[in-house]
Amino acid sequence: MSSPAHSPEPVERAKNRAEQEQIDATAKWPVLAFLGSGLFWLFVGGVMQLAASIQTHSPGFLAACEWFTHGRLAPAAQNALVYGWGFNAAFAVGLWLMARLSAAALRHGGWLLVAGKFWNVGVLLGVGGILGGWSASYELLEFPRFVVLLLLASYALIGVWMVTTFSVRNTENVYASQWYLFAAAFFFPWLYSIAQVMLFKAPVAGTLQAIVNAWYVDGIYALWFIPLGLAVAYYFLPKLLGRPINLYYTAALGFWWLIAVGVLLSGIRLINAPVPVWVPTLGIAASLLLVLPLIVIGLNLLGTLGRDFGKALASPTLSFVSLSVLSFLLWGGLTIVTSMRGVAAGFQFTLGPSGLDWLALYGCFSLAAFGAANFIVPRLTGREWASPALLKAQFWAAALGLGLFTVASLVGGFGQGALLNNPAITSGELSAALAPWLAARSVALMLLLVSHLAFLLNLVWAVCPINSGKARAAAFAPPPDLKPAAEARS
Repeated sequence: MSSPAHSPEPVERAKNRAEQEQIDATAKWPVLAFLGSGLFWLFVGGVMQLAASIQTHSPGFLAACEWFTHGRLAPAAQNALVYGWGFNAAFAVGLWLMARLSAAALRHGGWLLVAGKFWNVGVLLGVGGILGGWSASYELLEFPRFVVLLLLASYALIGVWMVTTFSVRNTENVYASQWYLFAAAFFFPWLYSIAQVMLFKAPVAGTLQAIVNAWYVDGIYALWFIPLGLAVAYYFLPKLLGRPINLYYTAALGFWWLIAVGVLLSGIRLINAPVPVWVPTLGIAASLLLVLPLIVIGLNLLGTLGRDFGKALASPTLSFVSLSVLSFLLWGGLTIVTSMRGVAAGFQFTLGPSGLDWLALYGCFSLAAFGAANFIVPRLTGREWASPALLKAQFWAAALGLGLFTVASLVGGFGQGALLNNPAITSGELSAALAPWLAARSVALMLLLVSHLAFLLNLVWAVCPINSGKARAAAFAPPPDLKPAAEARS
């Protein structure tokens, strides 16, 4: 009988760990560069978004500078958060996940750094162009025309690395996380290029412009950010809880149904708009079909989590990922409810829709990205997080900020809709009624900035060479009371 020290299981575990360390070594600088760039834009965009929010209830704030008027500041903040933070964080987490799940190293990572620099130069020029007054009039397409090709070329180079990593994978398995990663990777260039052609290169006429813009905006949230958030959840929940995905055989149904519905959802943004009636009707029908993927994905992810909510709070990664899953389910449920024509009549053109978009961008995606980063960074740097207190502050400030912003947007939005539909209400009375909810949104954004600052300080502390940190073995230790990896070779 062989001794425990020479048994196959420890040898295989040591081999897998060595393989993971090699993959992490090749991914280290591209992932950290994308994550650091994303945090820069998260902080800059968050400050601009807070300033734009303050202007809604204090109109004189920054009114003396034309670069920072609300009409420029609000779209600049939104684009900085979407293309600056959202895409950089997606590149960082997506590349690392694809490498780990493919059991393949990231090759020639220097080209990824070059592509990342060009992407961020494009975002910088785009945000500067909006603030300078050279923006377009379509939501999330405000960047000046001269940055479009730069962004597409940079994205193509980054996407090639993801596909290449998958093509040289050292495993026969293809996991649910990879389905969602590939879906997001495919849909953005498709959405962006078609929107650019139909709105700028060969512009369509009349109300078709509103339809194309709504299709693009909805696609960014439903077909880019939400799949990426779910990719993180499908990876980390089984990995850290030490159990397979609940009812995993249904995951494919949830994936394909969600993607099919997501393509058609945009019509709900145009209910009661001057467009052909079949457009919003198709969107309403698609929103009702969200019920099935919500049930399937909820059973998969919440079923995997089971009764381990207490354990989830003990893990920085699981706490963020679990809240991300709940945000996705809340986004789906509210999308169904608010797409009903009677509800939409008092919900559109209010604060409410921005709350739903925020649930997708921040609730589902950003929280998942934070959770993934809390797991990835110690493995790339070989050091534990310097301050557990900052990790807790990051989570609770993010959770409270997201909750307050969502409640203020939805409750304030429904109240605003009721007042807008009342012809006896004056604009002054409407402004006075909205002021507390607008102020609450500003407080929520302040809380989120506190969360982002805590994460930024912890990241700098972890990456900084003068930080002695703990040994790499400590970085690979599982969180308290949690089992180690469950997903094969990951």
